[in-house]
Amino acid sequence: MTDLYGKGMAYLESLQPDLPEWMTIIKNDGIAGKVPIVRDDMGQLLRLVCSLKKPETVLEIGCGISYATHWMLLGYHSSKITALDSNKDRLEQCKNYLQLSGYSDQVELKHIWAEDFFLENKSKYDLIIQDSTKKEYAGMIDQCYQCLRESGLLIVDNVFFNGKVFGLTPDQEKKYSKGVAALKEFNEKISRHPGFLCNFFPFSDGVLIAQRIS
Repeated sequence: MTDLYGKGMAYLESLQPDLPEWMTIIKNDGIAGKVPIVRDDMGQLLRLVCSLKKPETVLEIGCGISYATHWMLLGYHSSKITALDSNKDRLEQCKNYLQLSGYSDQVELKHIWAEDFFLENKSKYDLIIQDSTKKEYAGMIDQCYQCLRESGLLIVDNVFFNGKVFGLTPDQEKKYSKGVAALKEFNEKISRHPGFLCNFFPFSDGVLIAQRIS
């Protein structure tokens, strides 16, 4: 999967329509600052889903510097996005990028941990994007379920951990075993959840798309 990604991304970028200049600015700033941002194949998926589903309300758990946020808005300009992050400095960057792109009115930025947000939130969402600390994934399944409208979608990135959930080398065991265990727990738990129809896809870093069915 990693080899295919490495070989294919330049070709993929050559095929996609030109993106706004501010998207390139956000991407380059993320790379230069070593800030985690979604890969462009994941970005294109988010744009496609938003274009097809046209979600009026979106909850983004772990917005980083808003690269994924902007991919979603490219798909559906009218979405109202509630974007959470625990890093205040990155949220300040988000404000600047949203002013640059002209989407400030579409996005409510919240400096808060997801667990605390769920304690106070009463809203329902058409789409939830989860791309936060991996160890938190399994513990937030039921909260995400409760916050989704029926037929709403939950999209989770990084569920295969660059293929590490399929097996670790002896050199990787010490560093990655806890992260792999957390993701395996999440994948197995949500796949058995009676309220979700789950689909796992082996692109980007492993993607889950789960629809609330009850």
